[in-house]
Amino acid sequence: GQLYGDVLYFATEAQAGWSHSDPRPLYFWGYFVGLNGVWVLVPGLLLLDACHQLATAQRGHDRPRHKAH
Repeated sequence: GQLYGDVLYFATEAQAGWSHSDPRPLYFWGYFVGLNGVWVLVPGLLLLDACHQLATAQRGHDRPRHKAH
């Protein structure tokens, strides 16, 4: 949900020609992109970690079990 909101936030601003952001480079790159980018980076990293954990669990589940004789 967070990533969806961020994509909408950045996409609508890009479509509006960045008219609602401060054009000065420090504010645009530091505040608009940098600080708001954290809200894309953190959920993205958590999503990658969750995918890795799920893939590891699935490989363990799919591994054939050896029967004890």
